[in-house]
Amino acid sequence: MIVPEENDLEILYFYNTDAKKDVEKALQEDLIKRADYTVRECKLLGSDREGYFLYLRGTPEMMKEMDKLLADLPLEKVPEKEARNIIEKIKAEDDSAATGMGMIFG
Repeated sequence: MIVPEENDLEILYFYNTDAKKDVEKALQEDLIKRADYTVRECKLLGSDREGYFLYLRGTPEMMKEMDKLLADLPLEKVPEKEARNIIEKIKAEDDSAATGMGMIFG
């Protein structure tokens, strides 16, 4: 796991298209809905993988509970070096979107 600022933990999972419906169902759990999570198609982030990335961020306690909820799903933890690169891209996209909204409503 990657430890960012604010004592939150971050983790990046990969899953293929066959698992999409199961993962989407799990993401409807109340705990996960309250957490900070993002799903992105791998190709849109410049990855050679075929499927989706699931980026989770939360307190250590929340992450333990989310691990339990997601344990039975075919998720693969992305190795740290690759995860850092993908997480940076996800954050850059989010920052860009937030900036754009600020310009619209600012």
